[in-house]
Amino acid sequence: MSESEAQRLVHAVYGALDLFSSSDRDLIGWAKDLSQDAPADDLLPDYFTPDNQGVLARHLAAAGVITGDGSVDAFNLRGFQRVIELLPHFRAEEAARKPAPRAKVVLTVPPSVLLPDEARHLQRSLAVRVSEALVSADRRVLLASPFWSDAGSEILLRSLERALELGLPITLAGAKDDPGRGDLAAMRRFAAALEAAGGQVEVLRFEPPLPNSIFHAKLVCGRLGYLGSANLTGAGLGIHVEAGLPLEEVDVERVWWLISVLRDAELLVPDVQQPAH
Repeated sequence: MSESEAQRLVHAVYGALDLFSSSDRDLIGWAKDLSQDAPADDLLPDYFTPDNQGVLARHLAAAGVITGDGSVDAFNLRGFQRVIELLPHFRAEEAARKPAPRAKVVLTVPPSVLLPDEARHLQRSLAVRVSEALVSADRRVLLASPFWSDAGSEILLRSLERALELGLPITLAGAKDDPGRGDLAAMRRFAAALEAAGGQVEVLRFEPPLPNSIFHAKLVCGRLGYLGSANLTGAGLGIHVEAGLPLEEVDVERVWWLISVLRDAELLVPDVQQPAH
């Protein structure tokens, strides 16, 4: 068997695995009962949807199990079955070669909380991660939260100096016009401060579909990002107990996709700036 044939065979096996449940057992049980004497259509599980049967048939054809005239090739069928028999061993080897996972959760706890010496660096890791996300920006910046404050804006402004120097567009989003709270006014004041520093700023106000709805996601995105419980307030970034996760570039792109969906649905709308005060 040539290298390309072996590669196609392994690719077909993993493609078939995607169509079964996440357990290898289902795939192995199905493959064990395959017969070279059966018609090609009988190789396909009858509990599969027609679409999935079609996908599986294409994988079998790619592996040479089903030939161009619709018959079953006994040699390639046995090779296909053998790879599936070895699949648990392949996956065990894959797992053994993976490095131990690293914790990704970042957090902020009040200064009064004494963490062990070996964990002291985590005390404000959330705020550090937020800052790193902003400093990483190379195309655009997003800060989104339902709740804002001037104290939080001061903290964030320091990490936006690079984005301002680069002239990157900055989007602030999430606060709604709630007469009982000052979050929208704080978001507008932050926008005014950024504009005074030369920033290109867009403010997106949340228009709730129901009176009590809020934009509850808390997001900070540069090239990398942060998603978590902390609002963009002084307390959220430095006093409360908060936890969150860093976002990779692919996650940041998904966040921007969400923002575009909400804009299309007119839940996030461009805010008509009011005088900052």
